[in-house]
Amino acid sequence: MVIDKIGNINNIQESNRSKPVSRTREAGRNDRVEISAEAMRAAENQQYVRIAHETTDADRAARVREIKDQIANGTYNRFDDDHVVEMVADKIASYLLRR
Repeated sequence: MVIDKIGNINNIQESNRSKPVSRTREAGRNDRVEISAEAMRAAENQQYVRIAHETTDADRAARVREIKDQIANGTYNRFDDDHVVEMVADKIASYLLRR
């Protein structure tokens, strides 16, 4: 008795080769992201929360003492000119970067 075929051993099929994919448009050319004002406020609030968590109680107490001393001495200036200019510049820069 001669066994020359077992199952499909002699009928091996070649796998189909995949065809290359043609690209019709360049990726990212028309893509854009818009962030809502609500999302921007949420991100800003999250930043404040992070800063509050990173600041120690000792740092807060020292800052409160410093401000109380300045108020008592009459030297407290809430709006330091350099600080205001820096805040305005940051707002302008963030506005321009969003465009």
